[in-house]
Amino acid sequence: MAITFTWSVKDMHKVTDTGAVYKVEWSCSGVDADTGVSHSRSGTYQHKTSVTENKATGIKYISEQKASDLTGEETEFNNSYSITDVIEAVTRSVPSTPDHTASGFTAYADLTEADVLAWCKADGVGAKTEASLTSNITNKVAAQANSTGMPWAAE
Repeated sequence: MAITFTWSVKDMHKVTDTGAVYKVEWSCSGVDADTGVSHSRSGTYQHKTSVTENKATGIKYISEQKASDLTGEETEFNNSYSITDVIEAVTRSVPSTPDHTASGFTAYADLTEADVLAWCKADGVGAKTEASLTSNITNKVAAQANSTGMPWAAE
């Protein structure tokens, strides 16, 4: 089984004034050369930036209560939160717009489909997509090797 993959960019979203591309819609199709069986998949690339923030990991909630002390006077407790643990420097990726003034920025007019597809395939997306297509095509080919029916119905 020899599968050929074809990647393409379907659309790009950019900031008009700066030409900064922040979102790409892509598709990939795979075709088995021996059987002609094919399958395709599409997805979206979103430009992201790493953000570091403090994150509370333990929060204790104290609810409003009324209690009487030994003298019979009521004491009121207010709702409150107590942070018990804080982890510094939690990093996560968030959608963002590329900085058009940064070094290495490629002007919109200078982008090629190969450049943009490299963004889309990064972080293992290319390998995962092609593996998924291979699996789907393999299953379709295997299903074609089976059939249904009854021998007496062919008469």
